[in-house]
Amino acid sequence: MTGTLLDEAREYHFLKILPTERPLMIRHLHSITFCLCAVVMTVPAVAQSWKNAGSKAAGYYSEYHGHSSHSHLYGAQSHASHYSNYLSTAKTVEPSVARMAHDTIGAHLAKTQQHLGQMKNQAAAHENAEGVKAVSEVEGHVQEARLHQADLNKITIQKPIDPKAAKSTVEKMQLSIDKAIQGHDKLLETLGVEKPTAVTSKSK
Repeated sequence: MTGTLLDEAREYHFLKILPTERPLMIRHLHSITFCLCAVVMTVPAVAQSWKNAGSKAAGYYSEYHGHSSHSHLYGAQSHASHYSNYLSTAKTVEPSVARMAHDTIGAHLAKTQQHLGQMKNQAAAHENAEGVKAVSEVEGHVQEARLHQADLNKITIQKPIDPKAAKSTVEKMQLSIDKAIQGHDKLLETLGVEKPTAVTSKSK
């Protein structure tokens, strides 16, 4: 059967439909078309929703590591501030105080680096280039603080300990920590992690 005959057959079949039935048939066709469009538009959204849910379940949003690194950064900041205040008034620096302050600040910075490393791995695994970049910036500031901490250790092992030299080094370290905290706030925003409502660090 040629194309012309097929067209004629379709036209004949359509003409056989009663006039009163044609509007109903057209409405049915419109309904089917609308449903198909709705399905096509919904599938990508549902797929994205599943993807986001799976990512969150996998820890992609890094709430634990984000909050923990936040707490350790503030812990380092607090102990650096305490030690700086001590150095401002102490005529003689007690070696035990200097060692404890140095080690405690270092422990907080080391833990911060560990949590940031986990956050970077998660962001990289989900191909979040912006997240990886944000983590790297914070890591850079934390590493600067670690370098100042290494300089502080050189002063700490001296006998006697020079309070002015120690305070100057601590202040440099504090600046790096402050930059890390500012960058960390932006990092949490980039990853969609809410900041902890309060600083709950009770480290000693």
